[in-house]
Amino acid sequence: MKSAGFTPYSNKGENTFWRTGVANIKLGQEIFTQLHQIDLGIDNPRISSIGSCFAQHVGRWLNAEGYTFNQSKIETNQVSSFAFGNLYTPRCLLQWFDMAQSESALNKSQGIYSDAKRFYDLLRPSFNPEGFESQASLIDARVAAATEMVETIAVTDVLIFTLGLTEAWRDSDNLFYPSCPGVISGVFDDSLYSFYNFSYDEIRSDLEEIAIRLKAINPDIKIILTVSPVPLTATATDKHVMVANQHSKSTLRAVAGYLADSGSDFDYFPSYEIITVPCAEDFRFERNLRSVTPKAVNYVMRHFGSVLGKEELTTENTNQAPPAPHSDNSDEVVCDEEMLEATRKLQDNSEQQPLTELTLFGDSHIGKLSTSLSNMGVQHCGGMVMNGSGFAQKKFALCDDEYFVPLESADSRKLWSVIYNNLHAHEQSGSPIKSTIITNLGMQTHQSISRFATWFNMTYTEPRGEVTTKDFVDYFNEDLTEQLSIILKLHDIGHRVIVVSDPPFSKYFEESQSTSELIYSYFDAMEYVWNQFGVGFFNATRAFNEEVLDPENYASDIQFRDGDHNWIHGNDRYYAWLADKLMALVNQPSQD
Repeated sequence: MKSAGFTPYSNKGENTFWRTGVANIKLGQEIFTQLHQIDLGIDNPRISSIGSCFAQHVGRWLNAEGYTFNQSKIETNQVSSFAFGNLYTPRCLLQWFDMAQSESALNKSQGIYSDAKRFYDLLRPSFNPEGFESQASLIDARVAAATEMVETIAVTDVLIFTLGLTEAWRDSDNLFYPSCPGVISGVFDDSLYSFYNFSYDEIRSDLEEIAIRLKAINPDIKIILTVSPVPLTATATDKHVMVANQHSKSTLRAVAGYLADSGSDFDYFPSYEIITVPCAEDFRFERNLRSVTPKAVNYVMRHFGSVLGKEELTTENTNQAPPAPHSDNSDEVVCDEEMLEATRKLQDNSEQQPLTELTLFGDSHIGKLSTSLSNMGVQHCGGMVMNGSGFAQKKFALCDDEYFVPLESADSRKLWSVIYNNLHAHEQSGSPIKSTIITNLGMQTHQSISRFATWFNMTYTEPRGEVTTKDFVDYFNEDLTEQLSIILKLHDIGHRVIVVSDPPFSKYFEESQSTSELIYSYFDAMEYVWNQFGVGFFNATRAFNEEVLDPENYASDIQFRDGDHNWIHGNDRYYAWLADKLMALVNQPSQD
């Protein structure tokens, strides 16, 4: 029937129109309403998360908000329900179902790299990165992970599967890998490995098969699909990475939408849309336009609270440890720039370097310190090795031969190799004092304070008084053992080690003032610990605040897209001041 002035949109609500449903929403301050149609019908569900790196953000938030999150008992270094790390394609998950079966077509001895000393699991390149003693022990560990997966699924009410990529790598036996062999672990061989880009039909078919496998274990399990908003790091296609990324995400989003709309076993939660919808003065990505900010993750998960029965959630807690202020805590753009500079220096000085008495290693602060020392004409070796997040998130493997092996990137391994060669040469010299080392390993407070706050609030569920030195020491013992053990080993073998605190600028910016007292207390506690072990510690924050009368002239003038300032770093004048102070300390006779 015709009706004048009437269209199918006439009786639609505000959420069906872009202006009222999106443009009028103050992103980051207001939440979208009626964003999904998920109805779990479960109180306090037991939740598991799997998929790309964004899945760890989900798990971390669920833990912090007190939900029942199934954490793997095998993989404890990551926030993960399962002991195989990030999985970017459904096919990789299907392979783990095959691994769990005593009889399957999957050859459990595939995907293993050996350097004649150790065996490395290319299906889990970030798990046990130092390798296994034997192929048999590696296979046993795989089976244990697959068995735990089945056991976890059996007690899961809600499984969140974050789809990450369509691009993948496979070998000649059609085994698919979570990352290209040689990037994190193993060695790339183009006669063994080839690029593969999954199609819409393949992704859909694999997800439908996954639902069958899940329901066979747990008929009542609810499956929620999300699509990771994190763009591709790189593409193996011949397309521009922007085009390849859009192709990949569009394919995954289309599959997820079809499965959720077809009345199948899936629901869809729009984290991808919340992060990628246009926004003025965008707060959701770091300056590298790839890493999702903590503020954006929290914004997404506030919406997810409606899935769990809460329309809006706050991040307030009753303890004294506040959340860390906003910082570039993923790829850390400022730190990335320092990493590029460190790599450039390595390339410019690729020839064998002479033995030097002063060795530096750490994150971007140490890279900037290295530049200041060079400007002073101080001969030294090293500088930045990894981003601060790499050290804080333990993207390294302890190693008896080389102290540790960086796992953040191939460049970080090359940078450490030069530093280690210098240290090793000193160790072979027969001198009682091998070398003087300056490092900030264990600091990384833009990451560590947030990790400490999470640990504190999970450890002490009842209201507490002020945070004590003992609280910090307990946290160090639980979360920083690997980092601190590297320093202790260097000290014990005879190197003179000086640990330097991060800069003092948190108290000089509004967005970080609330945590400056906690950051300063962190440095004091670290100084206490190192004094107990006879390791040198320079509290740059205390010295700076006592001595410098014009601190604003030493602070960074970098301001991020969301208006926050770079309180993490100082400017060139600060690192020149720090270099002068440290050289005065280096030139003092050793107390060892």
